[in-house]
Amino acid sequence: MQRKFQNLFSINMLKKISENQITGVKLVKPDVTKKYYHIASDTDIFATIDLIHGQGSLARLETPEGSYTIKRQGIFIPYISIRKENDETDIAELFLDIYGKSSIQLDGSALSFKPLALWKNHWGWVNEKNRPVMKFMLTISGQERGDIEFSKDFFYFQNLELLAALGGYLLLQLEDELTRLSENK
Repeated sequence: MQRKFQNLFSINMLKKISENQITGVKLVKPDVTKKYYHIASDTDIFATIDLIHGQGSLARLETPEGSYTIKRQGIFIPYISIRKENDETDIAELFLDIYGKSSIQLDGSALSFKPLALWKNHWGWVNEKNRPVMKFMLTISGQERGDIEFSKDFFYFQNLELLAALGGYLLLQLEDELTRLSENK
C-alpha cells in the first residue's frame, strides 16, 4: 500500500531534482509525532524518509525512481545495505567508518559522506576528487531539520534523490544516537 503524503502527495508525484534545476531543498518533518521526513522545496517533494525500526529494515526511502529499504548490518565492519523494495538484491552498500566518513559506490561513482565543516554542522556527499555533490546544513529546530544544497555539476547523477535521502537518514541516525547518549548521562 502506498503511503499518502501530507497535502495528498503520492509516490507518483515525487519530482526529480535535476528536472527542476533547483540547487536547494529542505529536510522537513511534516508531523512531529512520526519519524517521517520529506526532502522538499516550497512546492515539490523529491524524496521521503520513513524510519520503520522493528520491521526488519531501518528505513524506507521513496524517490521518483521507486521505493528502497535500508538495513544496517555487520558488527566489526558495519555497513548499510540498500535495496529496491520487495527485492532481495542489494543495489549498493554504504560502508560506515568510525571516523565519520562513509563510502558508497552508486551510479558508477565512488562517493563519501563526511563532515564538511563540523563546527558549523555541515555534512555532505563528495566524489573521489573530494568535490561536494551535495551539502547538508542541519538546523534541527521544529519541523525544518536542515537545508540541502546541490552542486549543479552533478545533476547528471541518476540517483540524486536517493543520495539526498541516504544523507538525511545518516544525519537523523546521528542525531538519534547523540540524543540517546546525552539521556544516559
